[in-house]
Amino acid sequence: MTKYFDDSFKKIFHTKQKNIKTLLRDDMILISGDFWGIQKFIFEKLASKNASKVIRAKSAFIQIYTEYIAKYICYRLDIDETYILNNTAGKFEILSPNKDRTILNDIQKKIDNYFLTNFYGLSGITICATECIKNDFVSTKAYKEFRNRVLKTVEIEKFKKFDLINQENFLIKYDKDIDNSSLCRICNIRKVEDENCNICNVFIQLGKLLVKREQSIISSDTLQITIDNFLIDITIDKRLKFYVSKEDFDTPATFETLANNSCEEGKGIKALGILKADVDSMGKYLKESDITENFENFEYFSHTLNNFFSLYIPIILKEKYPDTYTVFAGGDDLFLIGAWDEIVALAREIHQEFQTFIRNKLSISFGIVVVKPSYPVDRFAFVSEEMLENAKAIDEDKNAITLFGETVKWKSYLATFSNLNEAFKDLTLDETKTAFLYRLLEVVELSKKVKYDNDIEATIWKSKLSYSFHRNMDAKYENLLKVLYEEIDMYPKESKIFLSEFIYKRRVV
Repeated sequence: MTKYFDDSFKKIFHTKQKNIKTLLRDDMILISGDFWGIQKFIFEKLASKNASKVIRAKSAFIQIYTEYIAKYICYRLDIDETYILNNTAGKFEILSPNKDRTILNDIQKKIDNYFLTNFYGLSGITICATECIKNDFVSTKAYKEFRNRVLKTVEIEKFKKFDLINQENFLIKYDKDIDNSSLCRICNIRKVEDENCNICNVFIQLGKLLVKREQSIISSDTLQITIDNFLIDITIDKRLKFYVSKEDFDTPATFETLANNSCEEGKGIKALGILKADVDSMGKYLKESDITENFENFEYFSHTLNNFFSLYIPIILKEKYPDTYTVFAGGDDLFLIGAWDEIVALAREIHQEFQTFIRNKLSISFGIVVVKPSYPVDRFAFVSEEMLENAKAIDEDKNAITLFGETVKWKSYLATFSNLNEAFKDLTLDETKTAFLYRLLEVVELSKKVKYDNDIEATIWKSKLSYSFHRNMDAKYENLLKVLYEEIDMYPKESKIFLSEFIYKRRVV
């Protein structure tokens, strides 16, 4: 099994594998649950001022609610919870010998009603069932084909959200008599009941529990989750707690605090870094590899990959990047908020660690934006997603990063970063040299025009670089000029990313 992952990560390998043979029957269904609209659920219309109080809790709520629904399905179908095969990153699967679709339809209606009533259709959970037989889990060829059937079933079901086609009245009922004084200042959607709306109060309370040492939550108590009086005790494990920078013992750090902790004291811009990352071409890899040849491989791979994001990365944050806030880490993707300089350095480390972990069989792309802490939360979530999409669109192989407005391949970016970082390490800055750095950005823009637009007039960048360098810099930095010529000529976008980070860390504020 370890052939998929590097042995140095043994501590996060999935070892508690389910004995699928004890569950197999001749006639079954695999029930798939998928929490969709996650980004909207977490960020939509959220006010920046109080966002840090609820974002982490809303992310944890996704995992908690899917666990509740998975167990509720077992309760309604009168099957043991051992039939739950997995529950990670807002998705679950249940292998059920009970094929009663009327019960599943009733459960779906209850879920839909919950999300329409409390979240006005911005997100929800779809549940669907795929027919299967014992041989689908025994035969290598059959299991591979079965996984494809499951994927298609889930994708088709996503087009039937809330079953609107069969609804007599699909108009959403919002809270009535809302004005500026009665609108919740956190979500900007629901009506205030106390200081905030009831739903946001639930998230605030959950957020406090996640940074304390509580071990469990009763679903109907703190979370106010109950369907048909079905109650469960939710265990708050490491995957739910993650790592969150704290203001004090039980309060997550505000975005303002994270931004103010950027760079050295008295230097650098004070801003947030928003990081969104996603494993590249996962579907293609699963289809072409032996991972989907049997349940054991599939379970081991998916759980261990999830552990990298949900267990390993939070350890890195706690040890080396204290001013970072985990929004979401699980499955095959990641969403982090933190001091911008930490986020940029963290991206480089995560990329390297992931490539080692996965033995270079897969890659991971990143979208990063740097914003002021007052920037609208739903907007920076959208922009970071857009940056990630730009990175993934670079070419068929992906493995790219979008940062400071440029999209580049990780390989060329890291090589340029290493070369320029070495060349700049002994540079001492005064006001004149700082101005020179900004001129370098102008030179980079000219080089980009030559390289990507074939603009002959822009070739003047080399003479501009030489003139500006010799006017502002000491002759002892001549090697720096040589490195700048080479990197800006071959890799202008990568050079811009390095220079932007270098300047922003040192700008006097």
